[in-house]
Amino acid sequence: MEWIFGIPAFVKVGSSFAGILLCNRLGLPLGVAILLFSILLSLWSRTGLSGLLHQIYAFARPDNWMLPVVIFLLLLLTEGLNRSGRMKRTMDAIKFWLKSKRMLLAGFPALVGLLPMPGGAIVSAPLVAEVDSDNELDLAHKVAINYWYRHLWEYWWPLYPGVILAMSYSGLPVALFFAVQIPFSAAMLLGGYLFILKRIPAAGNGKIRLADLNLGEVGAALGPIMVLVVSSLVGSAVFPQWGMDENLSSLVAMLVGLLLAMAMVFFRSPSSFAASLRLLRDRATGLMMILVVAIQMFSGVLTYPLDPAGHTIVTAMRDEFLRAGIPILSLIMLVPFISGAVTGVAFGFVGASFPIVFALVGSEPSTAVAAATTALAYGFGYMGMMMSPMHVCFVVSGEYFRCSVYGAYRYIAGPAGVILLAALFLSGFYYLIL
Repeated sequence: MEWIFGIPAFVKVGSSFAGILLCNRLGLPLGVAILLFSILLSLWSRTGLSGLLHQIYAFARPDNWMLPVVIFLLLLLTEGLNRSGRMKRTMDAIKFWLKSKRMLLAGFPALVGLLPMPGGAIVSAPLVAEVDSDNELDLAHKVAINYWYRHLWEYWWPLYPGVILAMSYSGLPVALFFAVQIPFSAAMLLGGYLFILKRIPAAGNGKIRLADLNLGEVGAALGPIMVLVVSSLVGSAVFPQWGMDENLSSLVAMLVGLLLAMAMVFFRSPSSFAASLRLLRDRATGLMMILVVAIQMFSGVLTYPLDPAGHTIVTAMRDEFLRAGIPILSLIMLVPFISGAVTGVAFGFVGASFPIVFALVGSEPSTAVAAATTALAYGFGYMGMMMSPMHVCFVVSGEYFRCSVYGAYRYIAGPAGVILLAALFLSGFYYLIL
């Protein structure tokens, strides 16, 4: 039996990942499958009872237990916007003014994407659904639209924790980091248009005049959302100045914004509050909460120290790849991609892979090497995250539209390929010019 525990770490993680996908395909809820393989992977890694307790005790940290709370309140807010009729009023007003279905479908998730909220795709999903209220698009197509355009900005938007962490590891000046990363947002737009939006028939737009826009109706739903955005932005900037951790600051700021936004919605429409609370009896809501907890537990397995030196499963994978003689350039692409796929979050893949990646290029890389490495590692890591079925935004989009996320892969595979090619091109370009 000893040989089972001696199996390479990358095989253990890869097998667990494949097992999660297989169980989900066979009908087991994704959250339950992830919980199951979190326990199995922990035992397989010989962390024993201490490893399992580590995952449980981790929820004593505010930034862990607050995440499910924030996700639930996001669900409650979006349900309130629908039950109170605010969402329909806003969408009717914007659709009357802006008649391009393509712009509406891409624009709403992109707008919500400026707010770095966990599972924020649940906010934009009702907007996408309302734009396509006549159901011209298949469900998987709507999942892809909501998911892809929600993530335009996380390469460089400085309110995302993953961006801040990547900036720190890269050692690049802030302005140069932005210059290196912003072209990825343009590549996201290009890939999304070619493979997602272009499949939507273009409607006759007519003339667009600002005078035709009813600002009061537009603000019916966007008003509370903007309160949430502004409160979150201000809080995430102010709270760290008071000594609060950046991840916790984002969650606390979001919680404050959510409470203010819900007060706006339910104060004017008290009856919609009781109707919205029916979410508590919805099986899908319970499964989503299990999923959020499961993702955190799986991430805990990957980061749990396996020995007194602090080695983890991820660092064990790195050492195995190096011993196998895999070229450094390949590791700079492969390690972040795998980290993104298994963690499903930008902060996770940056935290797990960037220390490894920048250790490979030396302690004091030149500006050209640092910029090229940042672009290549972040581009591949981000696409690993975007292709991961454990990404919360991907999952909640599928749950909202009552559609398996696997059907959306045929829409996002092409755009993902565009980003990977962009990462290769930009990395080479930065290496040559800097």
